[in-house]
Amino acid sequence: MHLAQASEKPSLRRNEATDRRRFRRVQWQVRVRGLTGDGEEFTCTTVDVAAGGLRINLARPMQKGENVVLYIDDIGRVEGVVARVLNEIGYAIEFRVPPRKRDKIADLLTWLINRERLGLSDERVAERRPGGGQIIAKYGNGVSIACAVADVSLLGVALKTAGPRPMIGDRVQIGERAGTCVRYIEGGFAVDFRTLHGTDI
Repeated sequence: MHLAQASEKPSLRRNEATDRRRFRRVQWQVRVRGLTGDGEEFTCTTVDVAAGGLRINLARPMQKGENVVLYIDDIGRVEGVVARVLNEIGYAIEFRVPPRKRDKIADLLTWLINRERLGLSDERVAERRPGGGQIIAKYGNGVSIACAVADVSLLGVALKTAGPRPMIGDRVQIGERAGTCVRYIEGGFAVDFRTLHGTDI
């Protein structure tokens, strides 16, 4: 019995380490306003962010297991818990969010990763207008999917579809315009027209 228990501990430690690393971290400095479990307010900046949590530097002592509520720019309200105390001012926060919210965070981080890789700037520099109507988008080896236009700007378009979505980074042809799939949205994907030109897919 003792031998069985002893042999399980290294495996548990490996599983915990794997779980902590299963979400890719992005070096992203963004302002955070927070509330401790006692209702005390604080402001800090992130060190890095993943779909499962983030690291912050905060000149205020917090304890492992302490509950926090965070208001993160571009993400919104997120509940979490102090998972690890890294040093005198460093803390790892684990998100306690439903899968849908976690997917939204993952989509945002995917955009940040690909924005740097593809040399994109934020689509919000151009005015977006609500879309309407149906279009056919083509990608890959001639895959065609029916899409509804969610919103559109001079720089890109957000599309809703029940069909298979292209991969992030795929070339997408929409009529006479071509672009790159830069991120996923709920029930669809967004295409940036600034990355590609031409009409052949």
